Amino acid sequence: MSDYIVLVKQVPDVSQITDNAFDPETGTLVRSRLANVINELDAQALAFASHMRKISGDAKARIVAVTMGPPMAVEVLRYSLARSVDQVVLLTDRALGGADTVATANPLACAIRRIVKETLNCGDDYYVVAGMQSVDGDTAQVPAQLAEELGLPCIAYVTGAEYKNNRFEFTRIISGGSQTVAAKKLPAVLTVAKYEYPLFATFGGTRWAAKAPVIQWGAEDIKAPLIGAKGSKTAVIRVFPPAKSTRKCKHVNDARELAKIIVENFRKGDGQAAGGNKEDGKYVLPKRRTSFYHRPFEATVKEQEDFDLLAGVLKDLGVKKAEQIDEAMQAKVLAAVGGKLPQKAVEDMLAGMKAMEPAFQGEVWVAAEHADGVVHPATFELTGKARELADSLETKVGVCIAGQNVAHMAEELIAAGADTVYAIEHDLLAEFDPTAYRKVISDAIDKYVPQIVLYAATPQGRSLAPMISYRTGCGLTADCTGLDIRDSSRKGEVGLLLQTRPALGGNVMATIRTKSSKCQMATARPGVMKRIPVDPTRKGKIIHHKVDLTDDDVSLEIIKTELGHGAVNLHADAIVSGGKGLQSREDFDKLIGHLTSALSRKLETEVERGASRAAVEQGYIERIHQVGQTGTSVGPKLYVALGISGAIQHMIGVANSGTIVAINSDPNASIFKQCDYYMVGAAEDVVPKLVEALHEA
Repeated sequence: MSDYIVLVKQVPDVSQITDNAFDPETGTLVRSRLANVINELDAQALAFASHMRKISGDAKARIVAVTMGPPMAVEVLRYSLARSVDQVVLLTDRALGGADTVATANPLACAIRRIVKETLNCGDDYYVVAGMQSVDGDTAQVPAQLAEELGLPCIAYVTGAEYKNNRFEFTRIISGGSQTVAAKKLPAVLTVAKYEYPLFATFGGTRWAAKAPVIQWGAEDIKAPLIGAKGSKTAVIRVFPPAKSTRKCKHVNDARELAKIIVENFRKGDGQAAGGNKEDGKYVLPKRRTSFYHRPFEATVKEQEDFDLLAGVLKDLGVKKAEQIDEAMQAKVLAAVGGKLPQKAVEDMLAGMKAMEPAFQGEVWVAAEHADGVVHPATFELTGKARELADSLETKVGVCIAGQNVAHMAEELIAAGADTVYAIEHDLLAEFDPTAYRKVISDAIDKYVPQIVLYAATPQGRSLAPMISYRTGCGLTADCTGLDIRDSSRKGEVGLLLQTRPALGGNVMATIRTKSSKCQMATARPGVMKRIPVDPTRKGKIIHHKVDLTDDDVSLEIIKTELGHGAVNLHADAIVSGGKGLQSREDFDKLIGHLTSALSRKLETEVERGASRAAVEQGYIERIHQVGQTGTSVGPKLYVALGISGAIQHMIGVANSGTIVAINSDPNASIFKQCDYYMVGAAEDVVPKLVEALHEA
């Protein structure tokens, strides 16, 4: 019977972040100012592994918890021991510090190999269980990359398990619905998206956990080839607080006043602007600029200021060509700078100004997502962004699409901005299987070597992209809200993809670049990038990429798929969503239905129904209506939330909405700090009054 290895992580308590938690000089988070807790989804993963052991009926099954971190991370292992874990392993070594997801997954995988061989001695009969993601990184990359290193299937976004016919069947979230699957063979990696049955420590368990031995290994004990900053494929070049929210957070007491505000704001288009980050200007390659020292696209503000200073000096000295900078001229430049920049910095900058060609070569690709012969809207958004990036880099746009019969979608993708569609067709790709899909798309990337590959940050994209990036040896940044081409001229690198993303539950923003890779990869949130207008006259070509697949390349047996039925348009101008606070399916249907009808009539626009994940899992509405990080990210002009508390995952998915209105009976609901207007009160009391006011207005 199976054993279980659970990955746990100690993270800052993001619920306690205040302005005092940031360094006023650098804007970076000072983690020592925050309490450390177990990552919530990892706590759920512990409970899930314990549940699996219980329902399998195997009292001899063992659970081992492993973490990587500083010595203080032993506390998260003591937490685990007090609840359900039999043994724990701590990976701690200064050499492991500064790691990205690749340099985290690799040593963890090496540790798991040793645990299986020396501690469990269980052969292939085990599961690795982890939380879907951690709140400090929010990437969801480590478990999938660990699975790729170990050569194991990865079942992502798991929410439930049953033990039938001597095997486990897992329920998992997929785009637009849910699916029941089983691993075709063990071992396997599971990532838990939700499990609401926590474990509690007993008095005896707590006493035992305080004294239980902790296996401690350093870098030399696991011999991992990729560790720390040196083994990482990405590097953070800037960390900064997010821009102050422009949400009004205004408390409204009267339904009539709220109705008036909703109508006026919708018609005026008031509210926080949707969309990605704004650019100061379109990127231009150095060889197309007015002079060789014209460097207006540096990666950081400090680098830009330094290059502006140096450019002014070169202009004053009459330098027009790089060839003019000999030793004598360099001495003049250093004298003219007058100590404002270090000598080494000036020398590096002068050398870097000679860089004219992009650091990466090749096309800009999008990995397409589709279902039932229909391309996912996020693919078109990414194709629009790819078109913008490719035009700046003077290259072409490619879209890679895999499936059983997908070539017929090529014309639509070309009309949306693609120059070339790489179609990978095979009968074994009829259903999305991450192991099979990652093999064929990786094969295409290795053959054609694009310089950028973009994926949608959907459940499918967030499970597939980490496996492909690890397999191809490329860096990956998750959940990007900004993608820009910039230079690092001092290092002699131009045309880099800078990837900006939120972390720590949106409390911190980070700008990241790829390094030590042949290709730059990123997942981007749906609804953030803009689809370009369709041009049916565009011409492109289709390349049929042939692959060899066998049944052994398919990792999952798909037992049942449940998708939402009916037409759902979460791109509508207005969305009314309901949460668990609406109490029942009957109340959900009645309250959401009445308000959507009233708004549709008054605003003369389509109003769609949405829902939080909690409402979906309570059975109030089908999953196709789910809004949020594990559902669909939206950006309507008006978003109304009824009985939704405002969990981070939900608010991330609605961040691009114009005006957010919240109604909740809890006066301390976190959504009130993230919306424009709110009323405190039960939805069953407020909504009828609001509907009446809309009819009268």
